[in-house]
Amino acid sequence: MRRKPTSTDQPAHTRSFGAIQRVLVAFALLASFGLGMGIDRLSGPQTNAASSFQDAPNYATLEETWNLIQDNYVALDDVNESDLIYGAASGMVEALGDTGHSTFQTPAQAKQFENVLSGEFVGIGVSLDYSTGSPIISYTFDGSPADQAGIRSGDVITAIDGTITAGLKPEDVQALLLGDEGEDVTLSISRPSTGETLELTMTRAVIEYPLVTYAMLPDDIALINVSQYATGVTNELKTAIRAVKREGATGIILDLRNNGGGLVFEAIGVASQFVPEGEPLYLYQEREGDPRSVNAVPNGLWTDAPLVVLMNNNTASSSEMTIGGIMAANRGESIGEATFGTGTILTPFDLSDGSGLNLGTAKWLLPDGSSAWHVGIQPDIPVSQPVDTELIVPGSNSDPITMDDLEASSDQQLKIAFNTITGTDTFPADSN
Repeated sequence: MRRKPTSTDQPAHTRSFGAIQRVLVAFALLASFGLGMGIDRLSGPQTNAASSFQDAPNYATLEETWNLIQDNYVALDDVNESDLIYGAASGMVEALGDTGHSTFQTPAQAKQFENVLSGEFVGIGVSLDYSTGSPIISYTFDGSPADQAGIRSGDVITAIDGTITAGLKPEDVQALLLGDEGEDVTLSISRPSTGETLELTMTRAVIEYPLVTYAMLPDDIALINVSQYATGVTNELKTAIRAVKREGATGIILDLRNNGGGLVFEAIGVASQFVPEGEPLYLYQEREGDPRSVNAVPNGLWTDAPLVVLMNNNTASSSEMTIGGIMAANRGESIGEATFGTGTILTPFDLSDGSGLNLGTAKWLLPDGSSAWHVGIQPDIPVSQPVDTELIVPGSNSDPITMDDLEASSDQQLKIAFNTITGTDTFPADSN
C-alpha cells in the first residue's frame, strides 16, 4: 500500500472540471486546473455577447492601465506583453467568483491540461495541498522523480529553481514546475517533521498512474481509492469491483479524499456502480432553464451491498456529484470532512492563440435541489484530521491491508469507516 497525507482544501466532454485548486491531482503539477464537466466543445471566442468588450462601462480603465504601463513602467524591457494580456484574462475570470473552477489557461497550460485527462503527465510525480497557503507535498508516486529524490509527504516547497513560492497562486507554482521530459528542476524543501531545509534536484519524466487502486481490509471489507475522474476511470473501477468480489468482499469503502474531479460522464459512470438505475445523481441547470435530473445508468456492479464513502475538503466537483448521488439514494454513510464546494459545470473554449478558457456555463445541484457551491457537502459522520495525517491508500500491487496496518495508522477517517461498515467498535474514536 502507499500512504498519502490528507489535505483540507485540483472537474467533461464535454467535461466537468472540478476544483483541483489546493490539491494538485495533476501529478504533472497542473495547479488549479479545475476538472468538472463541460457540455459542448466550443472553439474560439463567441460573438453573441450582450455588448462588445469596448462598450463595457470600464473598458477605458483597462486601456488606460495598458497605456500607462507602456509609457511609464520602469522595467518595461523585462515585460512580456503576452504575460500582461494573459494576466488580464486570468484576472477577468477570477473576478467571476467561480473559485477553483472557471479558469483561463495559457497555451502551455491548455496543452498540459489536455494531458491531465489522459492519465499521463510530464512532471516529478507529486500531489500538492494548498490548504495552508503554501504548496505542501500530499504524496509522491512510487518510482517517480520526486520519490527517487527523497521527497516526503508533508514537505513544504519553499522555492522552485530559486523562485520563492510564498504568495504564489497554484497556477504560478504549476508554471514553475512544468517543463519538458528530461529537464531538471530544483526544489527548496522545508521538512517540518525534522526541521531540515533541503535542496533537491530531479529530472522531469513521464508520470503514469493508476486512476483506481484497491486492497482487501480485514473482515472481507474492500478499500477502493479513486484518484481522479480521467478517461477510463469507470472501467478501472469496474475491474476493481469485480476483483474484490472474487476475493469475497462483503462491503466497500470508497475513498474519494483528495479527488479533485474530472470528466463528468466518468462521474456518472462511477456513481452508477453504486446507485441503482434511474436514481438521480445531480441536477443540471443552464443559465436559462429549469433544472433537469441526471440519473444513474444501468448495470452497476455494487448497487445494493454495504458501502461507505470517505471525503475531505479536497473532494471536489465530479467527486461531489458522486457523493451527492450516493447520499440521496441512501446507499451508504459518508465519513470525513466537508467537500470543496463546486457548483458549476464547465465548457472548454479554445482561443485563437492556443490558450484556453474553462468557463462555468451551467450549474449542478444536489438531487434535492440544494447547492454545494462554496459550502460543500457535509458528511454524515464528521471526522477531521490534521493536514499531515498519512492516509492509507492501496498501492498498485493490491496487497492486503492488515489489522496491524490499520492499528498503526493515524488515518482516523478510515478507522471510523471500518467501524461503520463492519458495525463494530474495533477502533476507539480517539485512537491515534
